[in-house]
Amino acid sequence: MKYQQRLQVAVREHLRKLMTAPYSSSGHEVHLAVTWINSQPALTGLLEEASQSEPGVDRERFRTGLTRSGRFVWPSRTEQGRATLIWELMQSIATKEASNPDVGLQTAIGYSMERRHQDSWREFAEDILQPLFDFLSERVGSESSILHTLERYRTRIEWFDREELYTRFDADRANGEEVYNLDLQRFLFLEGDHITHAKPRSASGEADLVGELDGRDPLVCDGKIFDGSSRGKGYLVKGVHQIVKYAHDYGKHTAYLVIYNITDKLLELPTDGTPGVWPPYTEISGVRVYFIHVRVLPPTTTASKAGKATLVILTHDDLTNPDTT
Repeated sequence: MKYQQRLQVAVREHLRKLMTAPYSSSGHEVHLAVTWINSQPALTGLLEEASQSEPGVDRERFRTGLTRSGRFVWPSRTEQGRATLIWELMQSIATKEASNPDVGLQTAIGYSMERRHQDSWREFAEDILQPLFDFLSERVGSESSILHTLERYRTRIEWFDREELYTRFDADRANGEEVYNLDLQRFLFLEGDHITHAKPRSASGEADLVGELDGRDPLVCDGKIFDGSSRGKGYLVKGVHQIVKYAHDYGKHTAYLVIYNITDKLLELPTDGTPGVWPPYTEISGVRVYFIHVRVLPPTTTASKAGKATLVILTHDDLTNPDTT
């Protein structure tokens, strides 16, 4: 069974557990579902992308609608916006569950007119929570998540293709960055159905990869070598600002910077998200830039003999003050 199919089955199983949970443990079941989703990069990638699709969705109207003060109407205009509302609600329930075990039931009772608590929870789970799991299952099956595809690309290189690609890079270092970017372009097309065109012209210059998904949605994705010297932190900072300009040119609010680390140094990247959650990202001039860090240098020794690696830290200050790097 393919990875996507296994993930779809797991998504449906967690929905089943939510819908059949006893009302007394409904909040705990939400907590377990949130914890599991957060452990799946493909799902968090989908949800990160969804949160950018309808940034102005009326969250207050959604929360008010979950009470009996009026008829419930979804305030979102897109599936992504609806998924974002549900995901934020589930995270809120999961956070409160430790100190208030009844928070799941209380939320359901506020929404449902059913007399029995179990019926209230079932109705709430079916009407309010299920659309999120339908969204995730459908998107995983269609492999439409760019972050999901990029996460698989990173894994493919680090696990299987480091030596081959590095040999090609080392044979033509003057054009070495192009070796990796063409490989990325091919992977995006074959695995994610993201049709990309190498170096199309835009008002800001030439992006390494600006692609289209089904001929409609521009994908702004740039790849940069990190060698710790001439192509060090300053080179990455310039790459970030370049890709923000490309996003502005194409009217996009999301961009992706793939960093090919050809050193044995550890690279720590800034994030405006939850620390430790992949992928890190930063918001600059209305554009969310995701960092996809790929270790492309083949290991020359075992980890136990390698010694302590040097840590290179790219900070928010480096990004906002590029002249200092």
